[in-house]
Parts: sequence; C-alpha cells; structure tokens
Amino acid sequence: MTPRRCTGRRRADARRLGALAALCGALWLAACGSPAGPPQNPAQRNASTLAQAGARAWARGDATQAAALYERALSAAESVEDFELAGAMLLNLALVQGAGGDLAGAQARVDRIVAAPQRYGAPLVARASARKALLYLDAPDLDAALDWTERAQAACAAPCALDATLANLRAHVALQRGDAPAALQWATQGVARADEHGAERANALRLSGQAQRQLGQHDAASSAFAQALAIDRQLGLSERVALDLLGAADNEAARGAAAAAREFYQRALDVYSAAGNVRAADGVRQRLAALGAQR
Repeated sequence: MTPRRCTGRRRADARRLGALAALCGALWLAACGSPAGPPQNPAQRNASTLAQAGARAWARGDATQAAALYERALSAAESVEDFELAGAMLLNLALVQGAGGDLAGAQARVDRIVAAPQRYGAPLVARASARKALLYLDAPDLDAALDWTERAQAACAAPCALDATLANLRAHVALQRGDAPAALQWATQGVARADEHGAERANALRLSGQAQRQLGQHDAASSAFAQALAIDRQLGLSERVALDLLGAADNEAARGAAAAAREFYQRALDVYSAAGNVRAADGVRQRLAALGAQR
C-alpha cells in the first residue's frame, strides 16, 4: 500500500488550524488491493474497484458516497479475508467518520485493527495507532494523542514510513500545550524526515511557522509558511493552501503588519469560498473584521 493524499473537506477549527486537515497525509491509504503477486480474484477486483470509486467520491467532497463505497469495499475484502485491503478500508472509513464529527465511530474502526495485529500486520497497526492519535488530538485529549503516537512509533518497523507524521503529531501536541520550543524541535524533525515535496513536509513547515510565530521569530515563520504554501499549491490541496495563508496572516498580524495580514486573510477567504467551505470562509471574515477593529 502506498500513502495517498487527503483531499476532502473537514471541519474548520480556527484555533487549531484543523488537526485532521493538517496531519493526515501519510495515513490515507490508496485503494490498491493486495500487493503485487498472484492475480486478484473476482472479490478482490470488486473491492479494489469500489475502493477507488470511494477515493474519487472523497476527493470531490462527497463524504456520504465515499462512506457507502468504502463499506461495500470492506465487505468484499472481508469475504475473501484480504486483510490488507480490509484494513485500508477501515482506516479510510475512520477518516471519513472522524471528518464528519463521529469520533466514536472512527475510533471503533481503528480499534478493529489494533485489536487484531495477527490479522492486519504491524504496518497497518502502526497506521491505525497514528489514526487514533489524530482522533484524540481532534477530541481534544492530548495525553491520549501522545500515548497513541508512542504506540504507533513502537509498531512501526525501521525505516518507519510514518516518521515525519509522528514527529508532526508530537509537534501539534506541544503547540496545544503551549510549548512552542518543543513544537519547533519536533516540527524541524518532521521537515528533515519528510519527502522533499511531500504533504508531510508542508505539514511540518506549517507547524514550524506556528511555533516560530509564538516565539516571536516572525521572519523565520514567514519563510516556513511560504515554503508550505508552495508545496501545497503544487499538490493541489486547497484546504491546506488556505491553512498556509491563514498562518501567514496570523504571523503578519502578530508583528503588527496589518496590511500584509489583511492580504493573506483575503487570499485565504478566496480559497475557502472557491472550494465551497462556507464555515471556514465565515471564520476568515471574522478574523478580517477583528483586524479592522484593531486599527
């Protein structure tokens, strides 16, 4: 299985810049079926076809259709005990449910993998543990998020494909705890461990920018947000493009550059509006109003 980008719409959280939106990159599993080897049987081919259709539905923002297709793919995979594909569908269903606010339902999906490592194998257990960490981060339950991050690390054999994701998770926990120096340290590790042009590198750069802003390192933060923005533009991740712009705007506002902040907020508003994310767009309008009130 190869990682796949998360491109669907999520709930906007202005204070935390959307933990699930910002950190899911390495945990989304492609609908690829079983690994290379013997030809797929009819049930596996059906499951893979349904899973690919589910991924397309999720990419266009149709969470209901994506969930229905993933459920059918899961049933087809389980009918022939294709645990790798079944585990991928459980993780993808957890993503869809978590994005819709059903954190308990999402936890139940990943718990099936964690409870049966002999079926699903260490790589899927590691990803499921990281997914649980994200869900707890979104709850928020920071202690549980950090605990499951450690469990994911323990289950991930070296070289661990989740190294950058787990560093970013730790950085996010540190930020939420108000420990900007630790957040910057973990985010720096995330940058070093991520692919040069990958989504996790952009995540790490965004987290670095947030930590540097809190530390008053505004020039460094500006550079970090700009680098994240360049990557997310290239990847076509509109929600993350907006998050990068919001981070840059907050940084300019923090150093008193109201005109620059207003420009970044307006660009974020334009992106959210074009993507049809009404709630997030309203949140940016509130920030623009607050910025105007400070003049």
